[in-house]
Amino acid sequence: VMDGVASDPELVSDLQAIDAGAVPHWHGLRPDVHAAGVTSEEEHGKKVHVLFSKKRVGLAASRNDAVDFIKLLEAKHEEAGLKSTQEDLILLMLQPGAQLVSHNWLGVVTPALIVPPPILKTEHADENTAMAMKLSNAVSFPVEGAPHKATSFNYYFAPVLTDPSAQDMSMSNGMSFPTPALQGAATAMRLDTFFNLASLDETLTEEWQANLDLSLNLWLCADGIDVLTEISVKASEQEHTAPLTPKEAARFAAAWMDSKSATDVYYTISETHSKLTRLEWDTSMARAKASGNFAAGLQSKCRPFSWYAEHVNAALVAPVWTDDAALGDDATTHDEDVVPDNKQEENPVNTEKLKWNVEEEKDEPKQEEPKEEDAQDSDAIPPNPHKDPRLPSKPIPQSRLDLLSTAKPIDLTYVDMTDGFKEFPHKGAKDADGNWGYVHDETALRKNPPEFVFPNLERACARQDNHRKMLTEKVFVDLEAHEAAEKSGKKRDTIFCLVYTISTAHDRIPYIRETWGSKCDGFMVGSNKTDASIDAVNIPHEGPEEYNNIWQKVRTMWAYIYDNYYEKYDWFHIGGDDLFLIVENLRLYLESEEIKVAANGGFYLPDGSETEQTPLFLGRRFAYAGNMDDIFVSGGSGYTLNKAALKALVVNGLPNYFPHAHTFSEDTMIARIFKKMGIVPYDTKDEAGGERYMPFMPGHHYNYQMPKDISKDWYAKYSIDIKFGLDHCAARSVAFHYVKQDAQKRLFALLYHLCPKEITDKYRQISHDTYWNDRGT
Repeated sequence: VMDGVASDPELVSDLQAIDAGAVPHWHGLRPDVHAAGVTSEEEHGKKVHVLFSKKRVGLAASRNDAVDFIKLLEAKHEEAGLKSTQEDLILLMLQPGAQLVSHNWLGVVTPALIVPPPILKTEHADENTAMAMKLSNAVSFPVEGAPHKATSFNYYFAPVLTDPSAQDMSMSNGMSFPTPALQGAATAMRLDTFFNLASLDETLTEEWQANLDLSLNLWLCADGIDVLTEISVKASEQEHTAPLTPKEAARFAAAWMDSKSATDVYYTISETHSKLTRLEWDTSMARAKASGNFAAGLQSKCRPFSWYAEHVNAALVAPVWTDDAALGDDATTHDEDVVPDNKQEENPVNTEKLKWNVEEEKDEPKQEEPKEEDAQDSDAIPPNPHKDPRLPSKPIPQSRLDLLSTAKPIDLTYVDMTDGFKEFPHKGAKDADGNWGYVHDETALRKNPPEFVFPNLERACARQDNHRKMLTEKVFVDLEAHEAAEKSGKKRDTIFCLVYTISTAHDRIPYIRETWGSKCDGFMVGSNKTDASIDAVNIPHEGPEEYNNIWQKVRTMWAYIYDNYYEKYDWFHIGGDDLFLIVENLRLYLESEEIKVAANGGFYLPDGSETEQTPLFLGRRFAYAGNMDDIFVSGGSGYTLNKAALKALVVNGLPNYFPHAHTFSEDTMIARIFKKMGIVPYDTKDEAGGERYMPFMPGHHYNYQMPKDISKDWYAKYSIDIKFGLDHCAARSVAFHYVKQDAQKRLFALLYHLCPKEITDKYRQISHDTYWNDRGT
């Protein structure tokens, strides 16, 4: 199998020479070479095949491709009568550069995989063939010149060479011994053993990862691995095998381990990855379980990992840790993409906060935890360079002024960063035919909004749940203030709304377009496929199009927005395809005195002549793992940038910080970059302490209560001074998360009074009756 090679005519020619017998080869124990043009009864058929894979897929996928091909050959041979269905093919996997030392390896391997009839001899000779015992094991060959060693691994998932025990050697008279893992130079097993493996994880591209997965399959779900000492292999010199990364280790733990063993791995790995938190570990395991190519249910199908650790792999020495240091089995580790619709009111784990594979940031001065004050000291107000400066009707509290104090004003003049559109993230977009240079008409949806069609309207409106309670008893769209602002004749702030998705999720976009999308002044969907009918734009980026590379996707999208739309809009909001935005409330908030003053430095109202602006980074603030020195904005409900923040990000941030990092935690990356420029997330709570940007659906926040032990709930640990029940959400909330498809339309119908009057009246009566019944009247 040639992985990552489109073709190699010279190799094909060499293989054809082998097939023709024109190079030295063996017939049993007899060496032979065929003269050119000479035919004999031992004329060769076509035995050697090569698979070329232009795109590199890695070792595990290459093995699977080869076995699929061999199974096709097996079927053809059986159809042609060249092979009996009772006969087995033996699969021998050789490391690149490995050579078998002995030509009689097949005679040693076969009885180790298929126990021959004489050992199980019965009185009836005609039954002997049928009673051959076919084992589901594998055999490995020792490397020539090296002492006989077993390959184990520790809780770092790093390979460890160990001596076989005297008992293991004596049981086979020194002819074989078990090995907990494959060393990889040469491995043999029956073809059907490989084909029937419980897990075929094709994401494992490197040799040690693929061999580790294969080893666990063979020990936990089959008959194990033995090293045969009679034969050996010459192996090419291999590079040092590094331990798995935390993310790779979490994938193995999620697939094969019980909670106790997975925790052992976490505490072992955290010794060398000091910034790895238990939340990151559990969340990464949840991500692995939710990925489309994950083999689920292995722990119920196969032997427990604890058995393997006790009876097979002596190198697995568990670290010492205490129960109260771990989150334990009760920790919530649901992934956002696998939360069932009927469970959205429970406590989903935040699966967007991992910080894998990013550069370490330098130590920075710690900022004091802010203290709320009703007003700032008038003596501290700096002079305003403009004539007749206006003070706001209510000053910004000192705690929020502190958040603005480290941000430097940004000159709003546009700076061209495209440099001929030659490099990411400024290469631009492609049209539907794949041609570069495409610029989307971001006003298309606003000018031609689709009709709101909801066949399930009555049923959705009639449902009595916590989502309805939050949206009818607390949260509302301030249409009165919105209409007054529209009629005032004053210029309103313009908002560009950006949604990111992939082509396979394009079916989510029509729900957004029929609801809140057309309320944005500019609207665009960043994707990997351009489709003008849904405002989707293919914006290529560095690295693969995958969840674990969302940072590069969002990084390039922000560059595209800046390059094409910066001068046309005042505000820019970004979120995923399960974002629900209340645009009227967002616009009113952005036009409020507080935000205008904050964007003008924090003390005076702007007069419209300003050429500089204080960058604002708005959204739902979280303290990473409860650390008030590490504040970021949750990407779930999205975040909002003013012009100064967008320019600072694209002109100064993206070129200088994490340009080639690959991670899905784009929100923490944005926060890190802004922090390096002195820009920290602004507090967006309303006057009553209600949150404006929500990381979950409305009903979750209605129902949520703080647990007694916040260490077992990431949301409790990350949240900053939150309220509960109806008090949690601001009355004029601006965004919710995890709102998919019909839920978009239901929330829209409830908020914009589209439910049939008789259903609304009935709900009001139910609420009235419930209220008085609860009071005992």
